[in-house]
Amino acid sequence: MKNTLSNTTAKIFKSVCPSNVYPRIRVSLCLVLCTLGLGLSVNAGGTTTNITTFDAPGAGTAAGQGTIAFSLNPSGAIAGFTRDANNARHGFLRAPDGTFTIIDDPAAGTCSASCGTIGNGQGTRAYAINPSGQIVGSYTDNSAHCHGYVRAANGTFTQIDAPDAGTGPFPQGTFPSNITPMGINPAGAIIGFYVDASSVQHGFVRAPNGIITEFDPTGSIFTDPNAINAVGAIAGFYFDANFVGHGFLRAPNGTITSFDAPGADHTPGSFNGTFGVGLTPNGEIEGVDVDVNGVLHGFVRATDGTFTTYDVPGAGTGAGQGTLPESNNTQGAITGQFIDGNFVNHAFGRSNQGSFSTFDVPGTGTGAGQGTIPVDNNDPGAITGEAIDGGNVIHGFLVEGL
Repeated sequence: MKNTLSNTTAKIFKSVCPSNVYPRIRVSLCLVLCTLGLGLSVNAGGTTTNITTFDAPGAGTAAGQGTIAFSLNPSGAIAGFTRDANNARHGFLRAPDGTFTIIDDPAAGTCSASCGTIGNGQGTRAYAINPSGQIVGSYTDNSAHCHGYVRAANGTFTQIDAPDAGTGPFPQGTFPSNITPMGINPAGAIIGFYVDASSVQHGFVRAPNGIITEFDPTGSIFTDPNAINAVGAIAGFYFDANFVGHGFLRAPNGTITSFDAPGADHTPGSFNGTFGVGLTPNGEIEGVDVDVNGVLHGFVRATDGTFTTYDVPGAGTGAGQGTLPESNNTQGAITGQFIDGNFVNHAFGRSNQGSFSTFDVPGTGTGAGQGTIPVDNNDPGAITGEAIDGGNVIHGFLVEGL
């Protein structure tokens, strides 16, 4: 599990405003045509699939820099962020026509290098966008304090701070929708986590009226909400005192049910277990479990609590390899990556009937940690995510018609 390089897995082991994970600056409405737009066609499980790669304005071109596409709404708008040449972070909105708006929270820090005790890599991160165009994310200010924000479709920002969030520097603070594309629902309810003054991580949900409710499943020492659906149910995972992961479902009334997928490892100290990733409107949960050998497997938990587990053909069978779902649409179609025997990332789509399509974005690298990493999919069947090239530069991509 620790060897995988996906957003979901990174969340499990990094999950706080990681100074090298994603902040921003102030909103400058900068509409620019897609800097790079290669229209390509590949064969994915017998389906002709159109792939467009893109780089947001100002994205860096060194290893670890570039364009990180994170969330895709039904109209095809994409939210994400860049790391520029100085490793500062800037949010972006890519419209369906390919034009960009750069998003920098007005209160975000501006230091990117040689920042002393506040740490390098200040700026703004954008993680999720809902159908009405609200964008949610987090930023680090010039004092290294971490805050959340929601950006309305008209460009106005509202700061988000959980009541019990610590006020010290990283890792304390508030992180809405951190590293998940499913962190805001159509009504504008937002999920996330906060880190308190003792550096303990807890979950929260923010209602559309701004009221924040904090929560933890019973026995949790580390709570990580991952998805909120249209009715306000929440799915995610938590670690218990033995550092074993368990999935949870929080009903709209606040009742929390924990669950474990068949085959998930419960060895104390393993950091293995069950991790809820996505959630459909009817309460079906998508996720990943890690077995005793450290291999990743996808699962679907039906509303009656029964599980279907799956492995994408071609997925590796060693520790840190396997099948890693990242998101699902409202109909239950899933996208994610599978990690092969050489730790190269490849993309998959799984229909709600269980059939698979796989693809690789042309031009991606073939080394460990490189390749194609889908992050989100929408109801029309489009997928967005990261394409990592042979120089470890990150590019955004959009697949249509899978």
